[in-house]
Amino acid sequence: MSEPNSADCPESAAVLESMTLLATLSTAEEVRESVAERRAGRDPAAQAPSDLATARLQEARETLMELLMQLVLGRVPLERDEEADLAHAVRHFDLLMKLRRAERLVKTMHQHLLSLYPEVSEALVEEARQVHGTLRALREAGSVEAEAVPALPDVLERGLSFVVWTRHET
Repeated sequence: MSEPNSADCPESAAVLESMTLLATLSTAEEVRESVAERRAGRDPAAQAPSDLATARLQEARETLMELLMQLVLGRVPLERDEEADLAHAVRHFDLLMKLRRAERLVKTMHQHLLSLYPEVSEALVEEARQVHGTLRALREAGSVEAEAVPALPDVLERGLSFVVWTRHET
């Protein structure tokens, strides 16, 4: 008699269904926020007044720092060398969701930095664009060549450096 595959267990199906629901809700929340901004008369691509851009930049920066720290702490080695397939899938899903959120936050920060330019350096604005691209490349790692994919620790270090740099300039 063979052992049941973990993917065939009702427990696994429930976890995978929950992950699908979470991804769907996350996307729906993103759309809801975008629609609310548009209805309030705010165009995310438009230049914001300096005080508003600074406040929104600070909020996004703090949220990004928290998210990056969660990712750093998630890199702490597990006590067991091997984790179950389902646990691995959940950890990977969590990583992808956090990378996606970090990518959106950096995009928002980039827009606010553009609103603050030339009060902030051109190099910082460019760094935001670069960090965004690096996060996207890591998140989309399954669809690009392995050599082009940045390592997670390097991406986290660059993201944290970007947050600190933003703190110093704004």
